[in-house]
Amino acid sequence: MHWPVPAEALRPLIPPALAVDTFDGQAWVGVVPFRMSGIRAHFLPPIPGTAAFPELNVRTYVTIDGKPGVWFFSLDAANRLAVRVARWTFHLPYYDATMSCTRDGAGEVAYRSTRTHRHAKPAAFAARYRPTGLTFRASAGSSFRSCRLNSRTSWNGVPSGSSPAESTGRPQ
Repeated sequence: MHWPVPAEALRPLIPPALAVDTFDGQAWVGVVPFRMSGIRAHFLPPIPGTAAFPELNVRTYVTIDGKPGVWFFSLDAANRLAVRVARWTFHLPYYDATMSCTRDGAGEVAYRSTRTHRHAKPAAFAARYRPTGLTFRASAGSSFRSCRLNSRTSWNGVPSGSSPAESTGRPQ
């Protein structure tokens, strides 16, 4: 789910070294619920109970030196180990959450998330969604929101890094 937002409204929330990216003259904020699966270190087999879990992120889109990226305001996950590893290793603003993601026989997905991370600001999300038509082929605008290989956060407001597994700040 994405909403258009005036770029100037997001500017104070993004470090100065990053440019707020726009499409059709608008910045975009996304709330993206999904389910991770097949998660493991490349040199290990999947660890039972840690390879699949719901996740929710709140994001916008940025560029640095002309390269597109994603700025994560927060990422909530229902996997304590993944949260710890992502916070420590990639400096991403991950938070523990109690989450569920279910699909009924008609294809409707019910998604719930409640942040449970110690000392974190409270956050909750609930949504139901289902297909309403035929499969949609992505357009240039949807590529703007989905074809991003670089993640960005900040450590004390200073961005750095530019790889899929690298971002720029230890969460507080």
